[in-house]
Parts: sequence; structure tokens; C-alpha cells
Amino acid sequence: MAIAPWFKPALTRSLQAGYGRADFLADLAAGLLVGVVALPLSMGLAIASGVSPEQGLYTAIIGGVLVSLLGGSRVQVAGPAGAFVGICAAAVITHGYLGLALATLMAGVMLLAFGAQRLGKYIGFIPYPVVIGFTTGIALIIGSTQLDSALGITDPTPAIPSFVGRLAYVVHHLGLTSFGALAVSAGTLAVIVGLRKISLKIPGALIAVLIGTVVVTLLGVPDSSIPTIGTKFKEISASFRLTDWSHSLPDRAAWLAKAWDVLPLAFGIALLVGIESLLCAVVADGMSGDRHDSDTELAAQGVANIASACFMGLPVTGVIARTSTNARAGAKTPVSGLIHAATVLAILLILAPLVKLIPLASLAGVLLSVCWYMAELPLWPRLFRSGGSDMILLVLACVITVFVDLIWAVGLGVIAAFVFLLIRKSAHPEKEEPETIDVEERADEVRLALSGHLHFGRAAEPRAVEARLKAGTLHLTLDFSHALFVDCSYAQALRELATHARKQGVTVRAIGLQGRSAADFARFGLREVIAI
Repeated sequence: MAIAPWFKPALTRSLQAGYGRADFLADLAAGLLVGVVALPLSMGLAIASGVSPEQGLYTAIIGGVLVSLLGGSRVQVAGPAGAFVGICAAAVITHGYLGLALATLMAGVMLLAFGAQRLGKYIGFIPYPVVIGFTTGIALIIGSTQLDSALGITDPTPAIPSFVGRLAYVVHHLGLTSFGALAVSAGTLAVIVGLRKISLKIPGALIAVLIGTVVVTLLGVPDSSIPTIGTKFKEISASFRLTDWSHSLPDRAAWLAKAWDVLPLAFGIALLVGIESLLCAVVADGMSGDRHDSDTELAAQGVANIASACFMGLPVTGVIARTSTNARAGAKTPVSGLIHAATVLAILLILAPLVKLIPLASLAGVLLSVCWYMAELPLWPRLFRSGGSDMILLVLACVITVFVDLIWAVGLGVIAAFVFLLIRKSAHPEKEEPETIDVEERADEVRLALSGHLHFGRAAEPRAVEARLKAGTLHLTLDFSHALFVDCSYAQALRELATHARKQGVTVRAIGLQGRSAADFARFGLREVIAI
């Protein structure tokens, strides 16, 4: 029985639908793979965030267990994410780790409230160009934190919070580059890229780190030339530790003062967790054919963040790299996420003493590869070709993310998108049409009549139609006769709907294209997936 009517964990749904030996074997294979993929990423992200590597592993274990048990997505895998590197690194510099932990705890409470208030559906109001822009910005931020380790340059003390400051530090110290460290980081990148081209199921990051560690250890390279985790962190603890609040927050007054101090940070973490985890869940839906419950997912992320803050962890969210690996590996249910967490825990308990031998340059190479694949650079030319407001939103979100703050980037991006929408609507008020989507189901056809302005605020509509494509449906027809224009976000939702339909053997065609909607259809390249 669910705790509340809106709380519907995917694990419960999966087990009620029937769970057999074949499902477990599929989840076992996927979970083991994701576990070994998560190991170097979790340590690298923790170091980049300004904390010790085992804290990243704690986060992967806690997030993996709780979100898999309570979350609303069948194949989503949670843990530390690259999106938080900038915000966590700045928080550790400004407030110390305990300040970050308190903000994470408060963010968890906020996420529980978001889920209870059924706010998950509002993720659809973030325009697609804004999502791509801040994702690219995050990749640039992470990359800037890894350049010194990749080049073997000593980390700045104290740490530098700004993007420009970090780049200036690296440029100023280029003369101190260690060519041994550079070779290790470049070799790590080459191994990851090469193995990725062979198969996405190969844990390239782990293999690359193992090769780098073995080579550096066997050659007996001194730490001064190629620093290792042991150079920076003298002790790697395999035992979970409770966060000790007593020294910095001895009484109620200190708690309240610190809570007020980190309140904006907590809200930023909660908002970012919500955005990142629900976007990740949408990606998981497209790969698994399932449909997540967004409010349940938010509540699960809230519980996971509260627990992570209490056990020396970092902010927890759904991670696209691990989730996509999980789905591609054939995961069937959240059991794979539990196996992933158990795998990370087993490695931590057994191999903790050997973690010290890993070169920092190898972890830098891993994170730089993550930056390259998460930057979404191949999408930039298509969005630039679409021109107009979409191009402006893309650049605006990226620039503000890098030079100001990710939360400002999302907020201003959404505001700007609404302004552009109002300008478009006011340009031709005489052509106003009601904003509706009518679904008509026939014997072997589903017909959608799309009316009015098809914009980012309505981008959830096509995804909701996917459930109407039942067995026996042969055709999906999109009627644009009363559509006035299509923006980038709605076009992406139509692309996902068409891709989903084609995977089920359903042909997709568009009719009634005319004027601005026909031009938008062409400039967003929808002919690739939708016939006319």
C-alpha cells in the first residue's frame, strides 16, 4: 500500500507486474556494469567538488539504494553528478563541507515538499535550448576544474571558485606542466573514446583508470611527477561516517544562523536536483519504453539527499551517464540500481587501500571525457540553424551558467522564453487559436489535432500521447491545420514521440502544414522522423 496516493515507487510497480529469473539476470548484468562505471566517476566528481574521494562513493551507494527503492523510474540510477561540481566546489570554499551538508539536508526536505505538492509536472516549462545551454555550461565548468590535474599542475590553495580564475591559474602555470601527467590523462581519454567506439557496454572509464594506475605503479613514477589520490588524501576510509555537526553547530542558535546563511544554496540544490533527475527520467523513459512518476521521483530524491547529508555525502540526483548505461545494458527494474550500489560498496570495502594509487591525471581524463559527451555540442549547429529566440536562449543559458550561476541561468532562461512567446503571440493576434491537442483513436490509427501555439509550456503533451499507441496501432497522424507555430522544445517532444512510435512499428506522418508551422517543421529537421 502506498504511503500517499501520489507516491508510486517504480520498484513496487515492477514487482507487482511479475518479476522472474530472466528479469533478475538482466538486472544483475546491468547493475554490475553500472557499478564499475560509477566507481571512477564518483571519486572524480568528489575530488572536483573539493571533498575526499570516498565521499563520492558514499553518495553513489546511498543514492543508488534509496532512489532505486523509492523512485518513480524503472531504470534511473542516482548518485553524485557533474552538474553539481561547480555549486559544490563553491559551497565548500564559502561554507565548508558542513555548510554544504546542511544545504543538502535542507534541499532534501524541499524536494519532499515538491513531491507532496505535485510539482513534478512543471519541469516541462524549462525550454529545450535552456537545458542544452546549461548542460554545455556545466561541462565547461567541470572541464575547467580538471585542467590542472590533467597537466600535473599543483592545485591552487585556496581553491579558485570562478571559471575565469581557474583558466587564468592554469595559463599562468603552464610552465610547470608535467608531461608524465599529461601523457596519463591523454592516454585515459584515448582508451575511453576508443572503447566507446567498440561498444557502449564496455566500462571504458574503469579500464582506463586501471591501466593508468598499473603503468604508473610499475614504473615507480614519483608522486611529484604524477600525483596520485594518496598524494592529496592520506587516508581513504571504507567505513561510513555520520556527519559530525557538533563542533560547528553546537546549539539551536548556531543551527538557525547557518541554515539562514545556506538557504539560497539549499534552494539552488533542490531546484537543480529536481531539474536534473526529472530530465534524466525522461531520457530513461525514451530508452526503456516506461513512463516515470515525477512526483514520486522528487520525493525519493528528497529522502536520498537527507540521508546523504547525514552520512558525509554530496547532493544526490539521477545521473544521465549511469542511467543510459543501465538502460542500454538491458536493465528491467530498479533492482539493477540496487545491484549497482552493492557493487560500489563491495569495491569500496575490498579495494579501499588501493584507491590511493590512482593517478589524479587518470581521474581528470575520465571527467574530461564526461565533459565532452555531456556538452551536447552536436546539437548546437542545429539550434543555431533554427535561429531566432532559440539561438538566443541557448547562448544565454550557457554564458550565465559559466560566468554567473546555474540557477540564474535556468530562471532567466525561462523568463526570456516567456517574453519571446508573448512577442510571438502579439505579432499576429488576429490568427489566435485555442491551445489544444485533441486525440482521436480509430481502428488502427491515432490522430492528433494540434492547435494554437506549440511552445515549451506544452512540451509534455506529445509525451502523454505515447500511452495511447496501443497494440494494433499502425499509423500516427499529426494534424497541423490549426497550428500557428512550433518552437524548439515542442519540436523535440514531437521528435521523441515519433521515435517512440517508430520503435513500435507505427508509421508517423504530418498533414495540414502551412505557413509558419510548415517553416518551423522544416527548420527543426522533423522530416527525419515524420513523413509529410
